[in-house]
Amino acid sequence: MIEQAITWECRSQGIGKTTLEPNELIPWLNDEMAFWRDLPGIDQDYVSANRNYGSPGIAQGYQRRIGAILSSLRDNDASGFNSFIQAAEEQKAVLSKGKIGQQIARLIAEQQLHSAQMLALVFSEGVVTARAEIKEAYGLLKIVLQFNPNVATTADIVSASESLRIASNTATSMKQARLDAEVSLDEMRDAFAKYVDEKTRELNDLHELYEKHLVLQGPSRHWQKVASTANRYAFFALVAFVVLLAAPALLIALEWSAVSGYIDHVLDITKGTISVASLVVFTVPVLAYGWLLKHVSRIFAQNLLIASDAEHRRVMAITFLGLAKRKSVGIAEQDRALILNALFRPAPTSPQEEGPPLGLLEFIKK
Repeated sequence: MIEQAITWECRSQGIGKTTLEPNELIPWLNDEMAFWRDLPGIDQDYVSANRNYGSPGIAQGYQRRIGAILSSLRDNDASGFNSFIQAAEEQKAVLSKGKIGQQIARLIAEQQLHSAQMLALVFSEGVVTARAEIKEAYGLLKIVLQFNPNVATTADIVSASESLRIASNTATSMKQARLDAEVSLDEMRDAFAKYVDEKTRELNDLHELYEKHLVLQGPSRHWQKVASTANRYAFFALVAFVVLLAAPALLIALEWSAVSGYIDHVLDITKGTISVASLVVFTVPVLAYGWLLKHVSRIFAQNLLIASDAEHRRVMAITFLGLAKRKSVGIAEQDRALILNALFRPAPTSPQEEGPPLGLLEFIKK
């Protein structure tokens, strides 16, 4: 079996350039053989001028010729096929898909058997060997057909038609390709413009958010440090206050005998009465120690208040930054000014005086 495709044409019968793959050759030849085999009455006795010339053997001739071609193809020989196509080009063989083959089929369908036989015999000299009497009977028809200008120009008509068809298809394809290219270019242009606008908006939003972040990041870190420092000072003040508060009681408990003896000594001196000296001895140390506790507690309360306020300001800054990242939340300029005003407002005042009294009169008032 041959392994290469065969390209051929038969312009004299109206068939343009055709390419048959190796697996298409045998089906094509089988179709040619079936065409002649299925033509009803093509091999009936040929009668002309009331004379019977017997069967012309048209279908038998084509079956033998095509059968030989099939055998040669199986032996990887395409010369028989090429020879058959050459005979068809020289109008010495009829192809079923050509103009002549279609005309023969039409005449058979119209019950014009004699005309179909004559047409097949005239153009099948390369396939069918007719008797001399039959050739003489259709000789005049052969001359008329061979010198018919329509037949002579069939090849040019086929070539021109094929060229026109190819040119038309090419023009249509080019037009469609141009339209597709224009549509694709417009879509790409729109998509690119949309992409640029989207990224520009994102960049502007990022720039605005970065500016807000820079503005608020410094205060946020500052108030975080303030809160941390104030908490540390408040802790130390609380520890000092507890130590100062517990130390006298612990000292008195440890040295109770000495303290008790001192009190008894003072009472002996004053003989059980209240005197200025005894008051001075007891109240001055107590008031001094109370004053110290008052300032330690003030430091504790003040730093605790500062730490709470600083933490509050830091939370405000972080919350504002979080809201600014969300596009759905509109942050107006007045909102920004409000946040900045809250962040940079004056520090809170000292807490109300809650320490021990500074003097005896104040102690009595309390």
